Amino acid sequence: MNKLDIEKLLSKKIKTSQLYLDSLTHRSASNINNERLEFFGDAILGLIIAEYLYKKFPNDDEGSLSRKRSHLVRKETLYKVATNYNLGSKIILGEGEKKSGGHRRESIISDALEALIAVVYIIEGFDAAKIFIYEIFNKSINSIPSNDDLKDAKTKLQELLQSKNCGLPEYETQEINKNNKISFKTLCKIKEHNICENGVGGNKRKSQQESAAKALNKITQVYKKNE
Repeated sequence: MNKLDIEKLLSKKIKTSQLYLDSLTHRSASNINNERLEFFGDAILGLIIAEYLYKKFPNDDEGSLSRKRSHLVRKETLYKVATNYNLGSKIILGEGEKKSGGHRRESIISDALEALIAVVYIIEGFDAAKIFIYEIFNKSINSIPSNDDLKDAKTKLQELLQSKNCGLPEYETQEINKNNKISFKTLCKIKEHNICENGVGGNKRKSQQESAAKALNKITQVYKKNE
């Protein structure tokens, strides 16, 4: 299946600008890179998505709206959107990042998309940025999970333990560097029930969520037995 080309959604003014080149430049390639643009684009994306959700779901409370927004602006969603438009192949990397597979790295690709959103805003304004975001996020926006499904494992585990008057879980995370490939390992401990589950992921959040999911499964079984 052929991927879409994100440049087809951009004007000539954007594509020929220095800002566009900057948005695609990773810090490993140059001191003039996309970090500042990524910071700005993150804020723009958050505002436009928040506005959309506020109007679309008038009966949602703050917590429900926050979960929906977090789902749409999280790195995993940004990565899927950017990958759908083959953005990774356009990113300019230093030699070290090229060799380690930076064109496929979730954080690098998602950051570049946020930087590009900032460029659209800077060059063409708020309305153009909104149209651009609605276009590339269309599939994600139209398939937002239910409020309950949006609760991640850590949240569900915390709510369950609180409902049982149990102490909150403790998380211990360590960074692992194996052959210059960074990953994270987390232990999720529920001391009152002598539960300790581990999770591994490419970033800290993923490793914590995996360990929480395992702990949630185990503590759910414990409570069912005691019913």
